[in-house]
Amino acid sequence: MLPVHVFDYVIHQVGRDIGRTRPEQGGALLGLRGRDVLTAFVHDARARVTQVEYRNTAWLLDEIGRMEGAGPVRFKGIVHSHPSGMPRPSRQDHREYGRTLDAVPDLGRYLAPIVTHDVTTPGERHELFTDTARISFFGAMWSERGVRLEPMRPVVVPLAGALRHAGLSWSDSFPVTCLVGGVPGVRVPLPPGRSGTPRHLFVTADFPVAPPLLLEEAGADGPHPELIVRELGWDPRIPDQDRLRESLGALGALEARTTAPGTGAPRVNGAGQPGRRTSSPSSPSPSPSTPEPVRGTAPAPLPAAREPLAPDSRPPDSFAQHGPYGPYVPQDPQAPLVPQAPLVPDVSLVPDVSEKPPPPSAPGPGRMRRLVYRTGIGRARAARAGLFARTQGLLSPALADTHVLLVGVGSVGSYLAEVLVRSGVGRLTLVDPDRVEPANLGRSLFGVRDIGRNKAKATARRLRKINPKLKVTVLAKDVASLDDHHWHQRISDARLVVAATDDNHAQQRLNHLSYFLRRPAVFIGLYDGAAGGEVVFTTPGSPCWSCATGGVRESLGELGHQPRTDYGTGRLYAVPGLLTDIQHLTAAAAKIVLALLHEGGGPERVGGFLTAPLRKNLSMALFAMEPDHWFFPRVLGEAPGQHAFQSIWLRTGRRPDCPVCGDPSLRSDPREYGGRAGDDAEVTRRQKRAFEQRHHR
Repeated sequence: MLPVHVFDYVIHQVGRDIGRTRPEQGGALLGLRGRDVLTAFVHDARARVTQVEYRNTAWLLDEIGRMEGAGPVRFKGIVHSHPSGMPRPSRQDHREYGRTLDAVPDLGRYLAPIVTHDVTTPGERHELFTDTARISFFGAMWSERGVRLEPMRPVVVPLAGALRHAGLSWSDSFPVTCLVGGVPGVRVPLPPGRSGTPRHLFVTADFPVAPPLLLEEAGADGPHPELIVRELGWDPRIPDQDRLRESLGALGALEARTTAPGTGAPRVNGAGQPGRRTSSPSSPSPSPSTPEPVRGTAPAPLPAAREPLAPDSRPPDSFAQHGPYGPYVPQDPQAPLVPQAPLVPDVSLVPDVSEKPPPPSAPGPGRMRRLVYRTGIGRARAARAGLFARTQGLLSPALADTHVLLVGVGSVGSYLAEVLVRSGVGRLTLVDPDRVEPANLGRSLFGVRDIGRNKAKATARRLRKINPKLKVTVLAKDVASLDDHHWHQRISDARLVVAATDDNHAQQRLNHLSYFLRRPAVFIGLYDGAAGGEVVFTTPGSPCWSCATGGVRESLGELGHQPRTDYGTGRLYAVPGLLTDIQHLTAAAAKIVLALLHEGGGPERVGGFLTAPLRKNLSMALFAMEPDHWFFPRVLGEAPGQHAFQSIWLRTGRRPDCPVCGDPSLRSDPREYGGRAGDDAEVTRRQKRAFEQRHHR
């Protein structure tokens, strides 16, 4: 059953305006383009209705057009009420869905909830309840046999409830659908900061699994003030209903500690995360008026911080069971797993603006030793400063707060992890179930003492010797042993995903989850004997890994060019290969990773490295470390001075029916396949079966 994400205030408005009056009543639902997400409801109070019929007014159509023209919100469907005992769309409703899908071809799926007053009969997975009404969710789209209607599982986004639980005021005029950095979501006002500047909370449809952003206006003059964007500290161990309250409380406590005396301005951004400036969110849409605090009441201060709850200390009166407006919010049947390691920011690592790294011209080791022992700043702090001593102006110091998820810590992953740490990346999650064997010593960074140890743990130990303050989490697990909700949580917490595993089914899972969560990802593969290899990178809007590799394979096959092994079995790490060739490919992948981490800001030399490939969809780079490898002689044979260590960047494309990156109306939630751990091949079969059922039924 496909999910539909519904913000809790939309449910409240539908229950209030439609669920408390006799049928039929109705209104329009609006939300995010390309996703089944509902962020706004417009009640058609003047519609012509009878006990068995609802017809919308011209005013509603004009209001939908006005809201779509004002911002990124888009029409999603009509919700209306039926008499009790009829919680499904009628034949007339079916015909109306077809007319609308014809009139609005980019709609993809028409969302069509039905409201009835039957609150005594037990609900099903596609239903939820308000105090007076049952809301049954359906989606309609074209199929070979006409309009196909199927129930949809509602996933409640508890924004209003979380703010109320945090002790903050709420009004239905608060939420505004907008874009921040190209990402669609909902913005609501918060109490102003200590300096009196307006602040807002920005959440996506994945809240509260994905952390919200704090937006602070840097200058209130003009219609589009500049914004400072902060990432709030987000601890997944804390129960969902308490997470926002704890995060805002920690932010208030941190700002109180870090406020410069006499200035009223924080020395550093909240929660230890550096702020980044951006233009204001795209023109807000759903609310007819600009959100502002409720008049007649003083802005509530941020809630006080307290110690984080232990993982098993969820209070019995759970918000997920009772919701912000009464007992209608259902518990998500696929709740995310609790991570194995704390993910809260280390406040002790908040930088002190009074400290400055040594200048680029600082002399060598002798000067560094005097700096350490005479100033007393300590070896660890000197090491952190030294990581950028020879790369100032090339790499951003913000890498110290960047989190990279690296899956696969073998000959490729272990070297890549060391490059990232020496480049200044301050937080890693390493995933690998294997142990170091004697055969690994010849082409990896492991030593004799590492034999028998888990590869991820051995790598983490080596990396901590480079940067003692490195935050590194180790998962000695196979990708298939953890379900999609666990990976959803892990990937949501990372800035970028690197897949350096030889398991193509694992690559597929990571590809789907990272693309769904809009996280850049890099996929690294060696061909037989490490004579060649590939690096595929994905970003929001680009072809996914599956389309990139599959499309290139088909195109090259038509030209008569085939690799010595197929893409499905060609990444053979357990075959002979020179360490030099492996590290050549890995070094290229590391530079691509650093370029993606600097995308949208940072030094031009690194940040601009992928500007042309991203613009031209050149998202697959093939490498030949040996002469006459594969099809390289046919392509580069006429170019002078060619021998080995060559690269060709290929243009890739998306398949329209791809459930990962294809037509937005056909994309799927990777968690809809049951979220069960198990064999990757079985996961793939479930994905294919669910996809075929959706499109060929």
